[in-house]
Amino acid sequence: MRSPRVELVVIGDELISGRVVDTNSAFVSRALADIGLVPDRIVKIGDDLDTIKYATSQAVSRSDIVFVLGGLGPTPDDKTMEAVSESFGWHLFSDRRALNRIGRFFKKQEKKVPSLARRQALVPQGAVTFDNPVGMVPGMAVEYKGTSIILLPGVPIELKTILTQSIMPFLKEHFQTRAFYSMQFRTFGIPEATIASRLKRVARGYSDAVFAYYPRVTGVDVVIRAKARRKLASLKKRILGLLGSAVYEVGQRSIEEVLGKLLRKTNLKLATAESCTGGLISDMITNVPGSSDYYQGGVIAYSNAVKMHLLGVKKRTLERYGAVSNQTVREMAKGVCIQLDADVGIAVSGIAGPGGATQKKPVGLVYIGVAVRDRIKVGKHRFNGNRMMVKQRTAMAALDLCRRMLETD
Repeated sequence: MRSPRVELVVIGDELISGRVVDTNSAFVSRALADIGLVPDRIVKIGDDLDTIKYATSQAVSRSDIVFVLGGLGPTPDDKTMEAVSESFGWHLFSDRRALNRIGRFFKKQEKKVPSLARRQALVPQGAVTFDNPVGMVPGMAVEYKGTSIILLPGVPIELKTILTQSIMPFLKEHFQTRAFYSMQFRTFGIPEATIASRLKRVARGYSDAVFAYYPRVTGVDVVIRAKARRKLASLKKRILGLLGSAVYEVGQRSIEEVLGKLLRKTNLKLATAESCTGGLISDMITNVPGSSDYYQGGVIAYSNAVKMHLLGVKKRTLERYGAVSNQTVREMAKGVCIQLDADVGIAVSGIAGPGGATQKKPVGLVYIGVAVRDRIKVGKHRFNGNRMMVKQRTAMAALDLCRRMLETD
């Protein structure tokens, strides 16, 4: 029996114009792939009524399951419901649960319910609706001439919540799905081509496993999918042996989550001293719930005066070696530990660009120092990319160096 044909229709002028990056289709596609429903086609269109009608009609004519993402909001440019009701002859009515949710929301705000807000409660006659616990528009599934049409709001947190809690169980119940097991290796400091080269022979030996590589500004994720869980278990040891300490996580956790767990395990306190990253490292660390258990705080030491007065960097060090140097980040890392009563100190100083470079110190040059009790290690890097990319890569490298030191402590 063949697998159902799946198509995604993603709607929004902001996506077509490039003002907003479409993350919804990627999330939906990954979730579907895990149960063997890999989309055949993803179509992205703007908010034009006729375009939506044409795209959804075409999708329904060639697919068994059609996801329609976005365009279900209250404003005049949200035209999805109007388009699909006209295309498929659906009668719309106001869903009572959705209306009640909208009413409760505005009651909390001590405001009257705007008439446009009520549009978000409209659903097709005969639709199965799915609660939206983080928004107002429900998810919907409607049968049309043998095709299941699933409509979801375009707000990412709403879409992800409805998909995970309601749509995936619905699909498993109504369609023949296949359980695919996956394993993700998160890496830093090793190029995609090098990873693929090292894993080439392993991939050949497991022809029924799918190897996928996802490069990011701050590393490469390797995802392996297979039908048998045992196959993944046997692959794990081989891959870790080939990639070594470049793998900071087998799973979904971020580098800051991995580091946080290590700090809790070792009962160590962390502090940060940032120059070129301007607080980005601190932001990443504090994005982890409960980070106050191990993170003391940080100093953004952008000027030399702050480096000296708050971190204790010697004036002669700055005059002789400069702010962007091995010697300076050593003193920054030690100094922030003393000032903030921490066991572990991370310090960074570099040239993010586009200006500020010299012949000896080009754009992208960064020094990262990590002090763990009486040990200190400094790394010298030359990162490519624009200013933001240099900052992101510096922050990632700093957390990764700290992770490596704690793992070998």
